[in-house]
Amino acid sequence: MRRELMTEIIETERLVLFPYTSENLALFNKDLDLFEKTYDVHYCGEELDDQLRSFLVELQNEIADDPENYLFFTEFLIVLKTESVIIGSIDFKYIPRNGITEVGYGMNRAYEGCGYMTEALTAFLKFGKKLGIGTVRADTTKENTRSRNVLRRCGFSFIGEDQNMWWEKKLLID
Repeated sequence: MRRELMTEIIETERLVLFPYTSENLALFNKDLDLFEKTYDVHYCGEELDDQLRSFLVELQNEIADDPENYLFFTEFLIVLKTESVIIGSIDFKYIPRNGITEVGYGMNRAYEGCGYMTEALTAFLKFGKKLGIGTVRADTTKENTRSRNVLRRCGFSFIGEDQNMWWEKKLLID
């Protein structure tokens, strides 16, 4: 893994999280093999289906349009240190409004059940606190027990439901 090429690294015992920037996302979207070679990582994250590829192209444009705030909405890749493998991603969904934003995450199913997402989310929330985020919300489907368990382990509280279940964690206490 070529950490010297990565910006805004968040590191835990087993993981490195680093964000897509305008430059590295353009490379990822254009030539995944070259991205992997350049960063000395292997992509094993969420399935790169048409929906995810379309999202990443749109994200590249959003980052270019607002480079000063990109950390609030870009994807951070989750890399397993021991294998230099990208196993998932995590992000804040938008720039905080009144100190509040949402978090989203996803992981290759082959790596679920090992505590990686709990570890990544814990570190990501500390990073968010440093960015001045006061409250983070998340939603899960009613069927997604694993995601609900991750949120509980990270200190989120259930706050209600509609078609999804909603969770919240205060990072900055007034």
